[in-house]
Amino acid sequence: MHKAAVSFASIALISGGIISCGSNADKVQLATGTVAAKSASETAAEYSKARALEAEGRTKKAAKLYGKIASEHPMCEEAPDSRLREAQIYYNSGELIDSFEMYQLFIEKFANNSKYSEAINRQAEVANAASTGQIQNSFLGLKSKIPRSKVETMFNQVRDNAPFGKTAPVAQFRLAEMWQNDNNYNKAIKAYEDLYVKYPRTSLAPEAMYRVGELLLKQSQDGNRNRGNLDTAETTFTDLTLLYPNSKQATKAKQQLKQIAQSDIRRSFDIAEFYEQKKQYKAALFYYNEVIVKTKPNSEIHSLAKQRIAALEQ
Repeated sequence: MHKAAVSFASIALISGGIISCGSNADKVQLATGTVAAKSASETAAEYSKARALEAEGRTKKAAKLYGKIASEHPMCEEAPDSRLREAQIYYNSGELIDSFEMYQLFIEKFANNSKYSEAINRQAEVANAASTGQIQNSFLGLKSKIPRSKVETMFNQVRDNAPFGKTAPVAQFRLAEMWQNDNNYNKAIKAYEDLYVKYPRTSLAPEAMYRVGELLLKQSQDGNRNRGNLDTAETTFTDLTLLYPNSKQATKAKQQLKQIAQSDIRRSFDIAEFYEQKKQYKAALFYYNEVIVKTKPNSEIHSLAKQRIAALEQ
């Protein structure tokens, strides 16, 4: 009797299991051989209904039904497409967090699906839309009110979902750009630095490095002149010319380095004048001589510094 029972269960699993696409609850009942076929046909019918609802413009109901199919019947052939359609409906309606999370569920559960790369790319689009406040159907007039901390998490998730894919450095760049547009320069600098450290071979690396130099230069010029930021900017621009010598950013970095050098000369001359006015002539001579060393003999500031040195040494 024991052998017969085992044989009957095996037959039931073979006859029902091949066509099963149901939930875990369905699988428990598979031994009867009656649930699996019903689950597959019902899921197909639900999917057709969801497609019809979407075509009619009843997108909220369609999204709910798509979600039900993907969650309750993940092994059905309709499940992956259902999850993608649900995510896209949320995106089109401006519900960006829900859209992002549905793409994340697809990425986690359907890694072997042919539309996996599509989901990765679309999730990246959602994160970018969340950072800019733009959505695909702009006529809806919706603007994102998603907290920046949440958007940061979204970009990090996009990056980590495919750390060696094309979307990873782009997500990191968009995150840095978001902070830059918000005038949060410290976070922007850190995010740009992470990009060219982690992805030095991507085409975005030279631009990220250049922007770090630019932001450091801006910080050094805002309010009190910060010599530390200026020195770091100079180092960053120099590194850029060495690491990416053929990039257009390297050409711009060389121009910035020239301006920094000219700014340093002007600064030395101003300091020399300050000390001269204070009658601290030894210090004044030191900075005037610094100007002489850093400038060409035929330049105007070189001649002025030489004249002041001559006057002080009389």
